[in-house]
Amino acid sequence: MEIKWSAADTTTILQTMSYNQFEEVLLPQHLHVMEHIDYENTTNNSIHQRLMNVMRELVDDEFDDEITFKTLVGGVTNTLFKATFKNSEGNYKSIIIRLYGKASENFIDRKQESHIQRLLSDNGVGPKFYGTFSNGCIYGFVEGDQLQLEDLESDNILNLIAMETSKWHSMALEGLKTEPTTFSYLTSWIDSTKQLLLKNSSFDCGIDIDYYVKEANYLMEFLKSRYNQPHHIVFCHNDLIPRNMIYNKEKNIVKYIDFEYSGYNFRGFDLGNFFCEFSGLDLDYTRYPSVQKQKQFIRYYLKALHSLDDLSKVDETEVHQLYVEANHFTLASHLMWGFWGIISHFGSTIDFDYIDYANKRFKQYDLVKKKVYSII
Repeated sequence: MEIKWSAADTTTILQTMSYNQFEEVLLPQHLHVMEHIDYENTTNNSIHQRLMNVMRELVDDEFDDEITFKTLVGGVTNTLFKATFKNSEGNYKSIIIRLYGKASENFIDRKQESHIQRLLSDNGVGPKFYGTFSNGCIYGFVEGDQLQLEDLESDNILNLIAMETSKWHSMALEGLKTEPTTFSYLTSWIDSTKQLLLKNSSFDCGIDIDYYVKEANYLMEFLKSRYNQPHHIVFCHNDLIPRNMIYNKEKNIVKYIDFEYSGYNFRGFDLGNFFCEFSGLDLDYTRYPSVQKQKQFIRYYLKALHSLDDLSKVDETEVHQLYVEANHFTLASHLMWGFWGIISHFGSTIDFDYIDYANKRFKQYDLVKKKVYSII
């Protein structure tokens, strides 16, 4: 069925989304330029020239015109380029230039993301942040290999992910409000989903939106009543998928990239969402981690969080409590990314079946909700 929808209509509705949980933050003037790069309607030579223009404005290093650009694939929101060049010392250096996905700035707080990128860079947790331009940003390339789903079978990799997650959950970043993003995202994305489908009434997504809105409202009240203590709210990545994790084999460490959804949130969401992501973008739930694997990951996490020298010293009562907490938040993950899929269908130009993805997330919610709610 043809979707009769204009970009202007989409933008108007998406711009009604407002999270109101972040402080207003502005980048210093030298970290932003007004250049806009149109990726869809330009040739490779033209876009490479535009990329070089923003590099000359933002990258604090000298380089000549001999730059190698490589388009990175695999994401479902943005377009990424890896630029490699010789710096002023004669060494090869790589950076990432990210072009924001069409309309994504209307459901991702780009000012907030840039502020977080800068804070993480300044604290040595994230890659060097060079700055932003009109529809993108530049940051350092993290050396290593992007993790794949099969890497999650490795105990060593799981331990490294748990260590990095505990580091994130222990950070205190200034200039950010601490209201959990799970609720603000869910509420805002529900509103936008309803408006988009109302505006485009001829489009049938095959999903009972009213039903899942009621489910989301019930779930939020349930989570709010159970996880209302300060220790439940920490600084989270909020999108712990393998392709957002870089493994440096030489140093045996894992580092996170892509902070679009990062902010203060329930720790249970970061952990539960990570468990959901074992299933990949194709949502093969046969890969979902067993209870044993989930609890082993949580042991690694608590060992690092409490700076223990041995897994045997981890409190098994705390392991079970955090296992329950993480599983309750898997329900929020399914609903949140389900609504995200519907919104992305209307705004994104990336070749990905967002509606099919949303359908599968909602169906998985239905399959597991009774069991998950019964976990105590």
